[in-house]
Amino acid sequence: MMRRVSRLYVRMAVYIGAAIVGFVLLALASLALIASQQLENYLLAREGTLGRDAAQILASGGPSALREWMTDPRTVPDGVVLYILDAEGRDVAGKALPANYRRFVERFVLAAVRSDERNFSPIRLAPLLVAADGTRYAFLLLPERIAPWGNAATLIALLAAALIVIAVVAALIARALGKPIRELQLTVRSVAKGEVAARAPTAVTARGDELGALARDVDGMAERIERLLASRQQLMRDMSHELRSPLARLQAALALAERKQPLPAIEHARIVTELERMNQAIGDVLRFTRLEAEPIRAKHLLRIDELLHTLVEDERVEAGTREVLLALEATPDLTVVGDPALLRSGFENILRNAIRHAPPDTRIDIRATSEQSLGEPPIDIVTVSIEDRGPGVPSDMLERIFEPYTRLAPAGDDSTGTGLGLAIARRVFTAHEGWIHAEPATPCGLRVRIQIPRAC
Repeated sequence: MMRRVSRLYVRMAVYIGAAIVGFVLLALASLALIASQQLENYLLAREGTLGRDAAQILASGGPSALREWMTDPRTVPDGVVLYILDAEGRDVAGKALPANYRRFVERFVLAAVRSDERNFSPIRLAPLLVAADGTRYAFLLLPERIAPWGNAATLIALLAAALIVIAVVAALIARALGKPIRELQLTVRSVAKGEVAARAPTAVTARGDELGALARDVDGMAERIERLLASRQQLMRDMSHELRSPLARLQAALALAERKQPLPAIEHARIVTELERMNQAIGDVLRFTRLEAEPIRAKHLLRIDELLHTLVEDERVEAGTREVLLALEATPDLTVVGDPALLRSGFENILRNAIRHAPPDTRIDIRATSEQSLGEPPIDIVTVSIEDRGPGVPSDMLERIFEPYTRLAPAGDDSTGTGLGLAIARRVFTAHEGWIHAEPATPCGLRVRIQIPRAC
C-alpha cells in the first residue's frame, strides 16, 4: 500500500522549486542587463573600423606610428581597452596585460600569431595584423570593467537576486506555515486560560494539509472540553439543588425529634454542626458554578474602603472567639466598578481563611491602597493585601490553593472548609478584571494580594 504524499511536503517542494527557478531567471535577467550596459561600447568598437584603421597605420607607418595612434585618447572609446600583441605577448604601446587574461590570450590569441603553417589556420579570437616586414600582431579588444569570470557588479546582481528570491520564499513560507501555527498557538493558549469557546480561524481549519487537520483536531478538543465543563457545571448545579431539599428535611426532622425527645447537648450540637457544614458546602458549590456561567450579575460604583470596613466589623466576632485581632488600614475613596455582593464574598473568603489559620494572640493586617500598574499604558488600580501570622503555605502550593477543592488541612482535621473559598475568590476578582496572588509573609504567615482596576 502506497503512502499518501503529504500536502504540506508538496507545498514546500513547490515553494523551493519556484525559488530555484525564480533565482535562475532573475540572475539571468540581471546579468543580461549589466552586460547590455557595460558591453555597449565594447560591442560597438568590435563592429566598427578600429581594426582596419590599425592595419592601415601599421602598413603605412610601422610599429612606431601604430604606437602613437594607440596612445591617442581619442582612438579607443570609453569602456574598451586595446592591446596589439606580438608573438611574445608584448603590447606595442607597452601596456601590461591583466593577469586574469594571460592564460586566455596564450591559448586562443597568440597561437594564431605564432603559427607558420600556410594551409592551416588555428582558431583566431582576435584579428591578425601583418606589418610590411611580415611581422604579425594580434589586434585584441577587451572590455574595461568585465573580466572572464565577471566583475563586482555581476556578483552584486547575483547576491541581490538571491536575497530577493529568499525574501519572497520566506514570506510565502511564513504565510503558509508561520501564520497558521501562530494562530493555532493563540487558540491553544486561550483554551489553556479557560476560554474554552476559543476556536481556530476558519482560514486555518479549511486548509487541506496537515496544519488544517491539526486545527480541526484542536477545535474538536476545545469543543469536547467545553461540553465536559458545561456538563460538569450542570451536574454540580443539579446535585446542589437536589441536596438542598433533603437537607431542609433533615433540619425539619431534627427539630421535630427535639420536640418529642430532646437529644443530649453534645449530640445535638454535633448534628447541627454537620448540617451547617453540608449547607455551606452546597452553597459554595452553587456559588462556584454560578460564577463560571454568569460571573457578574450587577455593576455598581462602590468604595472598597467602606466595603472592607463593614466586612472587618462583621468578622470581628469570629476573630474574637479565636483571640485574633483585625487591623484595617485603608486609603479613603478607593472606588471600583463591580458587583458588591460578589466582591464582598471574595474578600470574605480570604479574610475568613486567614482567621481560620491565624494562631491565637496574633494580628491580621488588612491594607488597601491605590497605585499604578506596571503595564503599558499604566492604569490606576486598587491593591488590597490580607496578611496573617499563621503557618503559611509551601512555595509549591502558592498557586494551587486557588484551585477548586484544594485543601491544606492537617491529617485528621476536617474542619477547614470545602476547599472552594479561595477558588471562588479568584473567580470573583478575575471576573472584575482583577488579579489575586499569594506569597509568604515576613517573618511568617501568608499574604494574599488583590488588585482591581480603579474607577475613573
